[in-house]
Amino acid sequence: MIKSLAVRSGPLTVGVVGAGLIVQVVHLPLLGRLRELFRVAAIADPDGSVRAEVAARHGIASAHEDHRALLDAGGLDALLVCSPDATHAQVVVDALEAGVHVLVEKPLCLTPEEGEWIVGARDRSGLIVQVAYMKRYDPAVEALLDDLSPASTVRHVTTATFDPGMRAAFGVDGPASGGGVEGAFLGALVHDVNLVSAALARCEVAAGRVVDAFGDAGCAGATVALDNGARWTAVWLALPGAGAFREQVALYAGDGVRELVFGAPYALHEPTVYRHLRAGGAGAVTTTRTSWREAYEHQLRHFHAVVTGASPCRTPAEEGVADVRLLNDMLAARAAWAAA
Repeated sequence: MIKSLAVRSGPLTVGVVGAGLIVQVVHLPLLGRLRELFRVAAIADPDGSVRAEVAARHGIASAHEDHRALLDAGGLDALLVCSPDATHAQVVVDALEAGVHVLVEKPLCLTPEEGEWIVGARDRSGLIVQVAYMKRYDPAVEALLDDLSPASTVRHVTTATFDPGMRAAFGVDGPASGGGVEGAFLGALVHDVNLVSAALARCEVAAGRVVDAFGDAGCAGATVALDNGARWTAVWLALPGAGAFREQVALYAGDGVRELVFGAPYALHEPTVYRHLRAGGAGAVTTTRTSWREAYEHQLRHFHAVVTGASPCRTPAEEGVADVRLLNDMLAARAAWAAA
């Protein structure tokens, strides 16, 4: 039984854990724009100067050294978790035990066991855990998913991301993916794993075993067998010389080729393009959908709707656990590749 706040009026009171780049560039500006839905009351970050500056800049009344102090202060409806990946599981469980709904950045956690711990805590609390897969709230992605069905016979899937890194793209320091090899998979490929899994589900196809995987801290790649005999190949590359971020998803099916192309994830209002190429009576037909609407904002609006009982959760904790399980299988295959 989900605890709903549908009976209350006014915005949700929110705490934010982590004051890094994504919080400063994306989340706090959007939360400030959505004042009718959210009120940011507290922030936590171990860096005293950073949390003080961010709190002052955004008019946040309460700043804490860690998430426990923030939760102990009370008065929150929800928590936005943007701390380092390795801390997610503990922060989410502590928030649930404090009676607070959670929106947590991807990956949900680092291991399937941590994921099951989170799901158990959520079920006991009756609260919401939404994983922040912002691409799932992009109207171009929604168009792709609406365009798929079991009749879309999947033949092959490819995903490729070329990431110039924070310095090249935004003029600030920070790795494209933290945590070495583990970060390259869990922090970078996680985007494509969730998106492809959602697309395959519409086609009633599932990912099977990981055929192979390779990579290092600047590269992650894998081949996954699908249960209909097709294959999915995925690669993420840190390419400082690329100049611009590019992420492309291509699904090859019996009823045509579907492509998604994403721009830089932290550049708000960077357009996403969806194309469906298929045969028509007079030859090739292409349908193009370009979305300029901000996926991060739609994600926040959805979280509010879920917490207040107006909508079921589109990206629940179970999806985060399934994604982490597949990514850990990729890491195991990559370890075997490195040892060979």
